[in-house]
Amino acid sequence: MSGPLGVPAFRWLFAGQTVSAVGDQVLPVAVAAVVVGRGGSAGELGLVLAARTAALVLFALLGGVWADRLPRVRVLVAADVVRLLATAGLAVAVGTGSPPTWALAALVLVVGAGEAFSRPAYSALLPTVLPAEQLPAGNALSGGGRHLAQVLGPGLAGALLLVTGPAAVFAVDAASFGISLLTLLRVAEPVRRRAPRRRLHAEVAEGLVAVRERPWVGAVLAMSCAQLLLALAPATVLLPIVLDEGGARASAYGLVLAAGALGGLAGVLVAGWWRPAHPGLAGLLCLAAWALPPLGLLVQAPVPLLAAAWALGGAGLGPFNVWWETALQRAVPPHLLARVVSLDWLCSLALLPLGLALVGPVVALVGRGPVLAAAVGAMAVTSLLPLLVPGVRDLRDPAGRGA
Repeated sequence: MSGPLGVPAFRWLFAGQTVSAVGDQVLPVAVAAVVVGRGGSAGELGLVLAARTAALVLFALLGGVWADRLPRVRVLVAADVVRLLATAGLAVAVGTGSPPTWALAALVLVVGAGEAFSRPAYSALLPTVLPAEQLPAGNALSGGGRHLAQVLGPGLAGALLLVTGPAAVFAVDAASFGISLLTLLRVAEPVRRRAPRRRLHAEVAEGLVAVRERPWVGAVLAMSCAQLLLALAPATVLLPIVLDEGGARASAYGLVLAAGALGGLAGVLVAGWWRPAHPGLAGLLCLAAWALPPLGLLVQAPVPLLAAAWALGGAGLGPFNVWWETALQRAVPPHLLARVVSLDWLCSLALLPLGLALVGPVVALVGRGPVLAAAVGAMAVTSLLPLLVPGVRDLRDPAGRGA
């Protein structure tokens, strides 16, 4: 076996993380089934689902610090144990009664906290188990596993709900973390030199300094924040509304999202072997394709064209993510990498709840058309603006500090 899958440590990591990613995707379906099934309101469902995102935001920086302090496999093991216990708790609570909304939200919050520790640890671990020349392919496979999980997870949850109930879906989620945990026990992490511990705020500040010293990293993080707020949030909120007003079947929403995931899968697989001379330029041009989803909503395209827009948008997002993750892994010193990755995740998540909450009031104020038109323009413009910052074109320090 050649390529990254020929490296035993990566092979076990990839297998376990892909299985647990499927578990991540069944969780919201099971939560929705519990809350809606007992007549809960949209506000209750939103509260429980928001708990996961809130935990990712609250614990992202802390997860990065500890993933730089400790062996990263140990952090991944701890994160899987925490999530296994929380999802098993959900299975027991739902299977034996009707837990209150606050209890569901609390357990989902714990799951999100475990995820906040897992993500930076995994990304920072990859360059220690893979040769540098195999990092792009390894990141492509990892991204492909996540996109595949986005397609398989909801379908698996739906099939289980037809024959069993939400408790069984939570049990499957818990089992996915158990499988991931077993694979981690087969991963031998190379010993690395770790810097002496300092106060928590000082170590967080070191991550911020690492970003400040690399303006190209800061430019991309700022771009992510803007796109999340101005483009992703409106498209996410308005897609089901546009579909409903157009008389589309209830399955159309899942079809469009699945098309986006499949497009992302194709994009990351292409990025695994494509080596552009200027990965930043190529990646940002690909990323601009995500202007197509809000454009499709703006013109009220039929379902097949909306699915195509989401697929092309996902296909553009995939290569950028692969090259961006690889650039961070090569350019940031190993003892700081998890903290920088956690800042990346924070920028990708922190403004999402705000953006989702603002879409309704802004649409009520100015109308849907202007909001979607602004989303199209913002996605196109912000994908190109970072190119004005030295280093973004090649995703490395212009002085040659990155590789």
